[in-house]
Amino acid sequence: MLLRNLPQSEFPAEYLLPRLLARNAAAAASVQACLDGDNPVPWATDQDIAGQLLAERFWLYHQLHSRLRCALGPIFLFFELKTLINWLRVRQARASDGLLHSFLARSLLCPELHKALREDEEPAALAARLEKFLCTRLDPGFTGIAAIYNKNGLLDFEKQLYQIYLERIGLAAPEATVRSFFKGLVDQRNILGLAKATLWQEKMTFVLGGDLAVNWERALTEPKRADRVLARLHWESGLPREVRELSTLEDFLLHRLCHILQRQARNGTKERIIHYLWQQDIHARNMGLLLHGRLVGGELLAAKVIQ
Repeated sequence: MLLRNLPQSEFPAEYLLPRLLARNAAAAASVQACLDGDNPVPWATDQDIAGQLLAERFWLYHQLHSRLRCALGPIFLFFELKTLINWLRVRQARASDGLLHSFLARSLLCPELHKALREDEEPAALAARLEKFLCTRLDPGFTGIAAIYNKNGLLDFEKQLYQIYLERIGLAAPEATVRSFFKGLVDQRNILGLAKATLWQEKMTFVLGGDLAVNWERALTEPKRADRVLARLHWESGLPREVRELSTLEDFLLHRLCHILQRQARNGTKERIIHYLWQQDIHARNMGLLLHGRLVGGELLAAKVIQ
């Protein structure tokens, strides 16, 4: 794995779970207070929000005993991929060393990867170094990702990085609970991919292995079938048939996964921790909306916030 080897507190679940409930409740209350106009958004920049999210995950990982870290490691690493991508994006924009350092200071990525990222190299050399790291420390399936970075840029690199991770790490995780989480993400990604490809004629690849029994590639090549698939998925998931905007579909899918994870959280400790990780990611999204969205009006902003 590519995560830090932090000291293990070996706290029992009975210690941790009530604290997760309290922190989730506090996060929800802070969002509501901002929506109601009672409090200002507590952070001034997107960087502040991202830093708080990293600090929260760092705190949680530090509380977990060795068995939970081993079981949930693929999920923590999945969230850290965004840190890696953001760091590459900021580096590409030639940001200051201080800003670059802030992305890694509270990251759970291991020190060896930190060192590799900080090497003052050309993008091609850095991409090759990252590919070698991913192949040797995670899975050989990441072979070729450097060529995508060098030929097509960061956006395609990001798409391929997530696709390989979902297929080779997430859906192959030893823990059934962890695989279930990634199946939900795969379904969400595939539904949005089909909608984007249908509406925008955008080239799209799909990840096999979700819970939905859909031939995504076939639906993509047959527009009428794609329309039927999307309509059926909307209907089965409770989304009104008249909803067609991608932003509305994306918000709905986020709500849907929140409800699924909340329901699964009743099953045990791992499920509750996974739900908390997802809720914290959603909380950061909500705070970003509140930070930038006041001009759209309170009613629309309240509809976009996920609680």
